[in-house]
Amino acid sequence: MLALAIAWASPAAILAPLLMPAPAVAQYQAPSEKLLMSGKSAVTWRQVDADVILIEGPVSLELERATLSAKQAVLWLSPEAGNEPNRMKVQVVLVGDGKVIADGAVRSGERMLVNASVAGRVRLTAVDRAEKDQSGSELYKLADSIRNPGAAPAVAAAPAVAVAGANQTPATRPAPADGSTPASRDPASTGPTSPARPAVPIAAAPLVAATGPAIAPTTYPAGSAAVLPATPVFFEAPELELIQSDDGTVAAVLSKGVKLMHRRPNGDLIELQGQRVVLFTPLKDLKELQKDGRQIKAIQDAVTAAYIEGDARIVYTPADQRKIGEQRLEAARVYYEFTTDRAVLTDAVLRTIDPKAQIPITVHAKTIRQLAAGEYKTEKTELSTSAFAVPTYSIKAEKIYIRQEPGKEEGEETRSIFEAENTTFRTFGVPFFWLPYVGGDLSNNKTPLRNIGGGKSSSFGVEAQTEWGLFETFGKSPPRDLDLSYQVDYYSDRGPAGGFNGKYQGGSVVGQDKQPWNFEGQFKSYAVYDEGVDDIGRPLPTQIEGEQRLRGHVMWEHQHILPDNWQAQIRAGFVSDPTFLEQWFPRQFDRELPHDVSFYLKRQKETEAFTILAQFQPNEQVTTSDLVQEQFEVEHLPEIGYRRIGDAIGPGTFYSNNLVSGLHFQGSRYSLQEQGYFASNPPGQPSLGTTGTTDDVIWRGDFRQQVNFPFSAGPFRVVPYVMGRYTAYSDSPDDSMIHRLYGGVGARITTAFWKVDDTVENRLFDLHRMRHVIEPEINVFTSATTVDRGDVYVFDEQIDPVNDISAVQFALHQRWQTYRGGPGRWRSVDFFTLNLEANLFSNQPEEDQRKPIGFRGLYFPTLPEVSVARNSINADATWRISDTTALLADVQWNADKSRLATASIGMVVQRDERMTYYVGTRYIDELNSNITTASIDYQISSRYNVAIGQSFDFGQGENVVSTASVIRKFDTLFIVVKAFYNQTTDQNGFSFSIVPRGLAAGVDSEVLNTTLENQRR
Repeated sequence: MLALAIAWASPAAILAPLLMPAPAVAQYQAPSEKLLMSGKSAVTWRQVDADVILIEGPVSLELERATLSAKQAVLWLSPEAGNEPNRMKVQVVLVGDGKVIADGAVRSGERMLVNASVAGRVRLTAVDRAEKDQSGSELYKLADSIRNPGAAPAVAAAPAVAVAGANQTPATRPAPADGSTPASRDPASTGPTSPARPAVPIAAAPLVAATGPAIAPTTYPAGSAAVLPATPVFFEAPELELIQSDDGTVAAVLSKGVKLMHRRPNGDLIELQGQRVVLFTPLKDLKELQKDGRQIKAIQDAVTAAYIEGDARIVYTPADQRKIGEQRLEAARVYYEFTTDRAVLTDAVLRTIDPKAQIPITVHAKTIRQLAAGEYKTEKTELSTSAFAVPTYSIKAEKIYIRQEPGKEEGEETRSIFEAENTTFRTFGVPFFWLPYVGGDLSNNKTPLRNIGGGKSSSFGVEAQTEWGLFETFGKSPPRDLDLSYQVDYYSDRGPAGGFNGKYQGGSVVGQDKQPWNFEGQFKSYAVYDEGVDDIGRPLPTQIEGEQRLRGHVMWEHQHILPDNWQAQIRAGFVSDPTFLEQWFPRQFDRELPHDVSFYLKRQKETEAFTILAQFQPNEQVTTSDLVQEQFEVEHLPEIGYRRIGDAIGPGTFYSNNLVSGLHFQGSRYSLQEQGYFASNPPGQPSLGTTGTTDDVIWRGDFRQQVNFPFSAGPFRVVPYVMGRYTAYSDSPDDSMIHRLYGGVGARITTAFWKVDDTVENRLFDLHRMRHVIEPEINVFTSATTVDRGDVYVFDEQIDPVNDISAVQFALHQRWQTYRGGPGRWRSVDFFTLNLEANLFSNQPEEDQRKPIGFRGLYFPTLPEVSVARNSINADATWRISDTTALLADVQWNADKSRLATASIGMVVQRDERMTYYVGTRYIDELNSNITTASIDYQISSRYNVAIGQSFDFGQGENVVSTASVIRKFDTLFIVVKAFYNQTTDQNGFSFSIVPRGLAAGVDSEVLNTTLENQRR
């Protein structure tokens, strides 16, 4: 129940303004033409300055535009000085169930003082009537004390003044935290404290509050300490009373369901609701509504704060919800300052939406202090993004600070940051971890706990894995453009492990021409005190079991966009030994760049590009799967390049590619046996270093120039060209300097023709009209060189092992197009494509330079001298059976050996939104491999997702890999359970991971894919 101390009323309250809407209270009001009084009994007597009437009830008083009623009433009637003789001043005190009805508006209270002016007939009707001085009665003394409150300040001409209260003590406004009065508080100070509990309940006083129009910002005379909101606070309530608070200012009491609305000048909207409300103003007297120098026309223009009780709610709707989301607060009690946007809520719930990820954020707290819009301090709090009654994942803390931070520059996203003390991490209400301080950014997955999981596998034993945000676990929100995290893991068969990772970005625009200066980068590291044996499908172990050693890797990558079309890239990596990545991080080993040190600088403008590359391998080992068969990596110490692409020269088009390089074979310091191989069984067929290697740095200059002369000949497009290449080597396998001249001429001839058949209509294959496009192509090329490819070191497949070949390629590209989509949504689709090519070479290299000789042959029209010179016939096809079903196939025939080199066929199918599956097979003759793969991803329900994969090699007659995973989706986290068996590496096991997406912006595909692959394997 709302409680509020009540101030004594003054005899200056006038009834006439009650009869007009609130915006017109400052206007002149005509006196009433009648005053009709009735009651059970009445006593009248004469005082020096007035006639007194004491009426016992029920009492009814009727004026021209108002009706008053109560159990008892005392009236004073006296002439008004300076007015017409017949005009009287009337003061009425209503006692017990007092009620005032004026133009449909209602106010009520236990004790009410009403002032009016009467210039008409006055009539009294009572069953018992007497003339007797009753100034000594208790009723008169009470009424007189209300009429003359002594030192209490006067309350003048108000829209309506109704005073109620049992003990008649001053109203108490909630005190600011700094101890100052609300009118004089510094708006930049800290937030308010909880409202003081009022001492006396307010009686119901029904009156629909007037709502005035928006006006210009309120102004005060110079020297005034009052601070008003720039726009009015509109309100609606069935009941209203105007009183005085203990500091002598006017307050309004609203009850029985109240709505407040405050529209800021910037368009933000604040809506407040509650059963009972007190509105505070800085006005000392309601006569101030009429003073010149102010723009206050109604009480809503002067409201500075509100105290709300009973189902209290605040809804903050920003004008731009892309930056800050809507915020909803619910509480038992609320004190809100409109001038500073500070508030205090008890037993509160805060709900908001992250504007980036559209994820709800919920805060349950004993106390919430709103320091500003979108900024809060809470006590005894549970923070979650779960919609469940018992949150699936939450943080419970003694204190939490939350702030929505809009981007400072255009394009920057809003952040929802928080800092907490004495925190407990919970899932489904069960605590599982504690930290003294945590912080984070709810918008970008920058939270204390990033990932937690475990499992068991044949290579690692029992596993426990966790990832944590660095800033967040020390109780700090991370910088906007920096994210640091660390891993703490343990493996029963290997030992303790951990890592440190980070991502960063930044930038600005410089100069009058708005040149960019942006950068981004990331670094990863992981170390393990390993006592296990690497099991990656090798015939030999790479470590003696039980021998402990510290192993790990570090990788840093940085990119910088500089003014004037420059950009720079830096990479630095370290690996402890040659099998660490393959065992612990196979994805990086198979798909990413080497762990080396490199610097790349490039300036590209229009058709010109200048580059500098410096790259060396300090690890003295192979750090990527692409070069395992070579057992070395190529260092560039350095390499300078200059290129021109598509410059017009007379009737032709000029292309130039020039490189000057210092090259070095950096071989692995580890033997094949240390890497798990037998010396007689190397890891594969190398493509670099095929003519030998050297420990010396070889300087190479390669300059390739080409001019095209395109023209049309009827329906044919002909592009003849001539190319020349000069390459110099400072050393060669026969210990001599080499100068190589290479020249070639060629031509490309293309044409296209098509036919349209409008009669095609087939609902089964979704065909509506057919267009068949045929694009024949012929490429011819011949060349000559002064140096054989076997006489130079091979550092780069596109430069060193070039062939002085002659070749011709016949190609036929076909497309069958149709319309799909339906009326109003028709679109053209290549529903079937078929590409055929025959590659014929003469003057082929020796067979030992074409190993594996049974593999496919390829012709590259844009760089024909580096073609794979094996005679071949290749084909590929794609059939888009429907928008959700596609069949793909390709085949390569080696004409030199008259046998199938490779072939594959597969079908991808998506059935509605719940199921996707793939079935396909790949054949490679040289490896005697025929691997068939089937996988399915099925969404059982909105909560469960199942993925199953199986690969089997029918050529070798053995299983390759089997996997099965189940994803359980909760509103704030994923739980992933996976089982796997890999015959190639002889590994098997199961794992589970819990990935929070609540208290974050969600789980991106990279995180989920990593989780599905058991984080590292």
